[in-house]
Amino acid sequence: MQAQPADEQYAQILVLEEYEQDVQPTDYSLETDICTIGRWPTCQIVVNRSAVSRLHAKIERAGPHYVLSDAGSVNGTFVNGQQIHEPHLLKQDDLIGLGSPKPLFRFYDPDPTSRFPQRLHYDERAMTFFLEAKPIPLTPLEFRLLLHLYQHAGEVCTHASCAQAIWGRDYQPGLDAGALEQAMTKLRRKLRQADPSADLIETRRGLGYMLTP
Repeated sequence: MQAQPADEQYAQILVLEEYEQDVQPTDYSLETDICTIGRWPTCQIVVNRSAVSRLHAKIERAGPHYVLSDAGSVNGTFVNGQQIHEPHLLKQDDLIGLGSPKPLFRFYDPDPTSRFPQRLHYDERAMTFFLEAKPIPLTPLEFRLLLHLYQHAGEVCTHASCAQAIWGRDYQPGLDAGALEQAMTKLRRKLRQADPSADLIETRRGLGYMLTP
């Protein structure tokens, strides 16, 4: 029998029945900002399997979104049979495997609608963004920036969070303000090349940027 959600208020991680003896708890409500998964007894979800690292993966809540990341595990983290190498935006009924493509968990979302802009789609396997089914050619910097905005769609991404996403360091207003605005301008231009009517990125003056549906 498929595990059923115990709480309708929060998204949940549900253990598949055949692995219930290896995992505690067998269902976990994602009420906190970060959920850690691994063999360490201090993890929120403890998995007693030899292929699983002590700290294997984590799930972070970002507004209405839940993002799964590998935490530097030895044997990898998998979604729907494919190993992930970048943060993965979880979707209803995604199957999660730790150390093997074979799934251990199912992601349950009580409100799976409107999780990301409908016109913009990210193909994780190809690591490519599509707008109205047209691939968007992006530089590595543009890709990191769009991925950050996409994972936080509908929320304001601050200048500091954008700088961290694309440069991996703290935001320095005097040094980075012009470069960040230039990167955003180029990204908007790429989106409009794919669809001239696309105006998906809003500037929130003094705050940051927001990707809108």
